[in-house]
Amino acid sequence: MDIYKKALEVLEAGRPFALAAVIESSGSTPQKAGAKAVFEGAGPIYGTLGGGCLEAESRLRALQSLDDGAPLAFDLKLDEVKGWDDGLICGGKVRVFVDPDIRKNIEAYRAAIDAHAQGKRGVLVTVVSHHVHAPGTALWMPEASFWGNTLADGEALRVFLDSGKAGRLHETTEEGSLELFVEPVGPPPKLIIAGAGHIGRATAHYGALLGFEVTIIDDRPSLAHSNNVSDAHHCICGDIPKEMAAQPISDDTYIVIVTRGHRHDGAVLAACVKSNAAYIGMIGSRRKSLLIRRSLVEEGLATQDEIDRVVSPIGLDIGGESVQEIAVSIAAQLVAVRRKKGLQAGAMSYAGL
Repeated sequence: MDIYKKALEVLEAGRPFALAAVIESSGSTPQKAGAKAVFEGAGPIYGTLGGGCLEAESRLRALQSLDDGAPLAFDLKLDEVKGWDDGLICGGKVRVFVDPDIRKNIEAYRAAIDAHAQGKRGVLVTVVSHHVHAPGTALWMPEASFWGNTLADGEALRVFLDSGKAGRLHETTEEGSLELFVEPVGPPPKLIIAGAGHIGRATAHYGALLGFEVTIIDDRPSLAHSNNVSDAHHCICGDIPKEMAAQPISDDTYIVIVTRGHRHDGAVLAACVKSNAAYIGMIGSRRKSLLIRRSLVEEGLATQDEIDRVVSPIGLDIGGESVQEIAVSIAAQLVAVRRKKGLQAGAMSYAGL
């Protein structure tokens, strides 16, 4: 929702601009459907459609749309964009929609922004072409309004909402053809970090930048406070395993265990290993990981299947050594799980060891 907030801000300031979005992409492209940018008539750009000649070409057309005062949809094949010295050889295709006047959509954008902030589910639909609604019209549709509406098929909207991915809906109905840009809106994914030390603090920073709602837990008052972890949305000081067990954990929750020692890590893992979290990662060496896994299974606190879901050592192997590098590797793994809807953890089984 950040780009819509910026668009409303620029509109309130009275500066002319066009709002552009990639509504469909195929093949290799710099950005996928959902990428957006605000192109001010005076030059500044907020957001991005992918940079390079794609963005330059889109900006030219956006400014032309601004002059014409009419919305515009166009297709670009990225190895055929001519006239730019930074030509693309990606080979993919994108469809871009440009709206030079968002004043008609103020209420829809504000409703979507508010819904996102409140964790409500729905879709923001922008009309590219429709037999009833004018091009450029945006409508906020809460989840409960999907069925029985006159805009689009409810099941089709549900697919976008459940996938979490924006895209183009193109259908032919009895009334005629329609083309819509559909953006799912829902609560941000939750990131719960056990441990407010150096790595926990750095991971909270990157997690917040990546759009997670961050909760950090520690039992040390000197660390579990907002001045130490200013990027966290929630900071809890208390017994870490008990506080972890008290958290509402769903299939859109990501758990990072980075406490100050393997004994604490094991206790925290025991408190959440049976949850349906999308991701549970624990810091430590392979030996430490195997010992904790073995202990939890032998004590009957976890099944082998449950323990094999745990990612440990944590993070992508980028060869990181510093606190920031380790936090980056963890954040990158969180993105991989979030965007790819799963991760083969490759957890080492202790069987036979």
